[in-house]
Amino acid sequence: MSQVDLSFPLLSLLSKERAVYGLRNGDHERYRRHCTNKIHRLRQTTGQTCGKGKQYKAPPKLDIESIKDVRHLQLLLFSAERSLAHSHEIKSQISKPTTHGSKKDQISWLRRSLKSSTELFELINTLSESNKISQRTKAEMTIYHLSVRSELSFEKSDFGACLTDLVVVRKLLSVLNENSKNSYDEALTNEFIDQKDPLIRFSAYKLGRSESHDIVGIVSDLEKDGDTLKDSLPGLEGLIEGLKKELEKDNDVSKDRIKLQDTSFAGEKVEFRNPELVKIMAGVQEVLGRFESKKNNKKNSTTSLKGWDKVLTVLGEAEGVARRLKDDHEASGSSTSLRSTQITSSLNLAHAYIVHLLLSHRIKRDLSLIDALSSNLQGSLPPNVGDIKIKGGRTKIEEVVKGLGGIIKLLDTVLQSLRGIAELSIVQEKEGVRVGVEGLEGYYHALKCFQLARLHCLHPTPSYSSAISLLERSAVSTHQARSLLSEPPIEIEEPIITIPAESINTLEQDIRTLDIASKKGLFSQSIEKPVFFDMAFNYIDIPFDEIEILSGKREKSTTIPSTSAQGVVADSLNVVRDKTMEGIKKLGRETRETTPAVEFRPSASTQKSKDAADDEEEEEGEAKGGEGKKGWLGGWFGRGK
Repeated sequence: MSQVDLSFPLLSLLSKERAVYGLRNGDHERYRRHCTNKIHRLRQTTGQTCGKGKQYKAPPKLDIESIKDVRHLQLLLFSAERSLAHSHEIKSQISKPTTHGSKKDQISWLRRSLKSSTELFELINTLSESNKISQRTKAEMTIYHLSVRSELSFEKSDFGACLTDLVVVRKLLSVLNENSKNSYDEALTNEFIDQKDPLIRFSAYKLGRSESHDIVGIVSDLEKDGDTLKDSLPGLEGLIEGLKKELEKDNDVSKDRIKLQDTSFAGEKVEFRNPELVKIMAGVQEVLGRFESKKNNKKNSTTSLKGWDKVLTVLGEAEGVARRLKDDHEASGSSTSLRSTQITSSLNLAHAYIVHLLLSHRIKRDLSLIDALSSNLQGSLPPNVGDIKIKGGRTKIEEVVKGLGGIIKLLDTVLQSLRGIAELSIVQEKEGVRVGVEGLEGYYHALKCFQLARLHCLHPTPSYSSAISLLERSAVSTHQARSLLSEPPIEIEEPIITIPAESINTLEQDIRTLDIASKKGLFSQSIEKPVFFDMAFNYIDIPFDEIEILSGKREKSTTIPSTSAQGVVADSLNVVRDKTMEGIKKLGRETRETTPAVEFRPSASTQKSKDAADDEEEEEGEAKGGEGKKGWLGGWFGRGK
């Protein structure tokens, strides 16, 4: 009968459970409820229930003979986790005014957690003697047990015992890290190391160590004093030797070790210290490797959209995971004052690197689409940039307009991605990367303005003035791109796309050619007169004298006309007015005018004589009207009399 193997990945199980069920966000209540439900299910499956009935019946105690399944060990593990989560929940609520817990309750729950972990630790040590438990599981259980014990010592202000236990934990984690068979295990150990580093630093500070900021130095100093570590964990050297032998044997058996490729950005190494992030980045590197191999095997430069979509999908998922991890870590800062700067910096750098990778591949995808559209428009566009007339009728014109519109939209997306890259902190901190991104932004902005100006010229209703304005902006951006890409002030790092100097020269020449053609089209353009433009000259005489004076062809007369001359002019105007009114009366239109009447403004002397004549006419009219009026309303009621 084969021996039952009761080994299980303890650290990996804890990392997944804590990450999924709220502990990563600092939601200790949610994690405590999850542990309670987990214990209930494990008791049902293992038969370790409290019995049925009104009276409480203690579950049977676990011993070596009764342990037949891994779930028996996990039952004790999650019992310790539930008590630990309850302690953390009380600690987070102590500072609140409406709290129901105290420091005493917190330490009480920590003691209960230590009791469960000690029981599990002793069971695993006993099982390892009969080779039912691997050395890796034993080491991971030792790490967990010492972590709980060090936390209890920390809360009781016993910083010496806490520091010793934490150094032993870090030593075991370092052994697992150095002999990890894949990048996931390496990131898993890094995660637990980063969690314990703040406690080591604070405990060393409380003990009065001057080098409290140097964690590696503290660990090396305590390792020299072997007796202290042996007192903390008897049999430490034997555990480390057995663990190394087992890990070396496992690494020899597993030839296909899954390792992430070393990643660097502008000379700075990018570390992925989170297991979840390592897992998703392994998939990203695999997809990128297959895509690059297929791309190199193809003869044409463009690849299928399916390949690009798969790459961008995987990178989008990786960016979402990295952003969530970063946000969760920032949110958890409010629940604890001991935060690892290593975790913060690594998550920020990893997220920025993934965003840069995503936007870079999005730019390459858009440029491949632009190349495909440009090749399709080769037969419809005029071969010469200066030719602004399209041959082939309305169908060709519509095809060119739609094609150029699509290219302009893609260039706009490229510029948007470049602006997103320029806003990243890792780009702004690296001068060589920033210069390259700004140069690309200037080049593609010039290219977009050039294509938009060409569209204005080739459109059925061209706008040459808009094209000229766009070409001026394009020339400025081209000059900026040349100064940053062809003659950079510093060596460009992490180039996204390499723009040769010939491409910039060609773009400048095309801009000059199209500028000349658009100016010729602007000056040769005939402007149609507006509707009813000539109708005004039927009623208004053009003041040619004033126009000649304003144009400078004739000098303005400085002589002041005399009063007699003004009177002559006024008399002539009155004569013209009288003749006009007589002509209108002959036509029978006394009450309605179809044309606007001309307003005459005579001189002052003529106006006085006219007013006197008007007064006489009014008096005669009143005398005649008085005879005809026989009642109210001007004689209306007196007509019959």
